[in-house]
Amino acid sequence: MIDTQTVWIAAAAGWTMTVLAAIAHQVVHEISWHDLEEYCQKKRANEQLFGHIFDLRQQISLGTLLLQMVAAGVAVSCTCFVLFSPQQPLGATGFWSQVALICIALLFAGSLVPWAVSQVSATPFLFHTWRFWWLVSGLAWPLVISANFFEQTLSRASGITDAEQEELQEEAAEDEIMSYIAEARHDGHIDEGTRDMIEGVMELDDYDVVRIMTPRSRVDMLDVNTDWEEMLRYVVESGRTRIPVFAEKIDNVIGILYAKDLLRESLRSESKRRPLRKLLREPLAVPESTLLDEMLQKFLNQHVHMAIVKDEYGGVAGVVTIEDVLEEIVGEIVDETDVKEMDQITKISDTVAEVTGTTHINRLNEAMGLQLPEDQEFDTVAGLIMKQLNEIPRIGRELELGNVRFRVEQANRRNIELVQVEVLTESSRNSSGVLQG
Repeated sequence: MIDTQTVWIAAAAGWTMTVLAAIAHQVVHEISWHDLEEYCQKKRANEQLFGHIFDLRQQISLGTLLLQMVAAGVAVSCTCFVLFSPQQPLGATGFWSQVALICIALLFAGSLVPWAVSQVSATPFLFHTWRFWWLVSGLAWPLVISANFFEQTLSRASGITDAEQEELQEEAAEDEIMSYIAEARHDGHIDEGTRDMIEGVMELDDYDVVRIMTPRSRVDMLDVNTDWEEMLRYVVESGRTRIPVFAEKIDNVIGILYAKDLLRESLRSESKRRPLRKLLREPLAVPESTLLDEMLQKFLNQHVHMAIVKDEYGGVAGVVTIEDVLEEIVGEIVDETDVKEMDQITKISDTVAEVTGTTHINRLNEAMGLQLPEDQEFDTVAGLIMKQLNEIPRIGRELELGNVRFRVEQANRRNIELVQVEVLTESSRNSSGVLQG
């Protein structure tokens, strides 16, 4: 016959281990890793200790979960063995009272106490109990292997390819990084601007160059046969430091003219000047499908700042610069040439115009005879569109307000850069299927 005292000891040990394992499991998920790193440095621990803990966090999580389940099973079984002993029969009220008591004990041991400890002293707890959880993580190693095996088996059974699986793992890693960044932002370790830059870097492989390029219709280009004086005037008026040069047709770009090369050559006498073809730099051409992280790498490896974007037929779709890519990370970079374009309206016809996103609404109203609303929350065209849509729209998105249709022609993840504004006639408004504001 089993000694009742031994059962009580086993129950007490089970409950204790349940609480400790639940605390460790909660701490691994709730701890600030930045705080743990600082705590390890403060305690002058081995410099590699933090790295060991962080690298084994998945095994610790699985090991503590397993330990918690086993310990809870032992605790509940032993407790039930004592409370529901045949020698001490219980009535209905007593039975359900004991069941409720066990449920409350499980709630406190597995949830409330671990949550409280993780909020108050997660870092010291994990640091000082690390050796024990390291042993537990070793026991959990077979679980990690088994989990990976079942994951691969289920992926193959569901028809997920290796590429798709890799993409899913990459997305999971990005989500994990963003959760750490959100935690650091909440704890005051990084500011909003830093968070946005990190997010921008991580999203570079989500978009291609078409998203940020300057479209063909807005690219300043030179014919290789342009005479010297006209070429100088064109470069000065455009304000560009790099200009694509084509031969015979725009789709045949033969090089990039640097304004500094042209200036240097202008200092020579007319008889000693080299022809335009000799001043050109080799153009970098990329397809429209090039991702932004690949584009940035090309810029850095080839030490150039501009690339020609080619469409599927080999024609020129537009140009992209290293500044365009960097703006996806740090936000809008305003230079001397941008200042002139901050409030720009280009009329295409009496009813159609292209305007920059930073164009003030009152200027647009005056230029096209409109009565668009002005609000304290926004005073630009971009602000008006984002207010109506509650988002930064993608290129091609349309919005209709009264008798005015807006079409986003150029935008990045932070700003609307170029918008086509069309004053609608009654017939065109009735045939429109776009969002009504």
